[in-house]
Amino acid sequence: MANVRTYSVSRDGNLFLSPNFQVKEFASKDGADEVKIDLDLIPVVQRFRDYVESPVIISSAFRTAAHNAAVGGAPSSYHVFGRALDIPFSNNYRYLTSRELMARFFNTLGVKGIIIYQTFVHIDSRNSKYHATNTGALLNLDRVNIPYRGQLLTIGSSGTDVGIAQFKLNSLGYNTGNADMIYGPNTANAVRLFQSANELVVDGIIGPNTWNKLFNSNL
Repeated sequence: MANVRTYSVSRDGNLFLSPNFQVKEFASKDGADEVKIDLDLIPVVQRFRDYVESPVIISSAFRTAAHNAAVGGAPSSYHVFGRALDIPFSNNYRYLTSRELMARFFNTLGVKGIIIYQTFVHIDSRNSKYHATNTGALLNLDRVNIPYRGQLLTIGSSGTDVGIAQFKLNSLGYNTGNADMIYGPNTANAVRLFQSANELVVDGIIGPNTWNKLFNSNL
C-alpha cells in the first residue's frame, strides 16, 4: 500500500508530519519545491527514532527525476515516487548498533522493501517483499522485540504506535486502510481478524498480548 501526498517546501516545509519529522526533511536534494511523501512511512521512521532515542537523519527521500538520474538512481526508483527513505547508520543509535539490526527492526515493523548499503539502510513501501544487500544478495532477516509501551490502543486512540500497528497489519494482509495513526473502525476490524487468526481474545483492542504477537520475535 502507499499513501503518497504532494507538498510544497516553500509552503509546507516546516509542517510536522510526526513529533520529530517535518516536510522539508523529505525534499529532493536538488532544491525542488515539490516534494512527494508516502505518509504510511511516517509512523515507521518516527517509531525508529523513538526506539533509538537519537536524532535521525534522512539522507535521501523524494527525488525529482533529474536529481535521481544525476545520482545514478534507477528510472523507476521508489524515491522518484516519494515511497523510499535512506537512513544512515549512526553510532548514537541505542539498541540498533549495526545496519543489520536496523534492517531487522524495519522487518519487524513489516517493511517490505529493505536494502542494506555500506553506510545506510534503504526502506520503501513496495507491495512485495525484497530484503537484500546493495549487491543484490537476498537476505532472510530475523526480527527484534519492540516493547509494548503500556497503553491500550482502541477506537479513538492516535499516534505513532497506532500507525505502526496499522502498517504491520497491512503488511500481513489485514487491511486497515492508510497508516494514518488514527484508530478507527477499519483498524479495529483488522485487529479482530488478526486476533481470530492467532488464537487471541477477539476484542478489537491492541493490548500487550496482541502487541507482542505483532512485534515480538519470540512469539
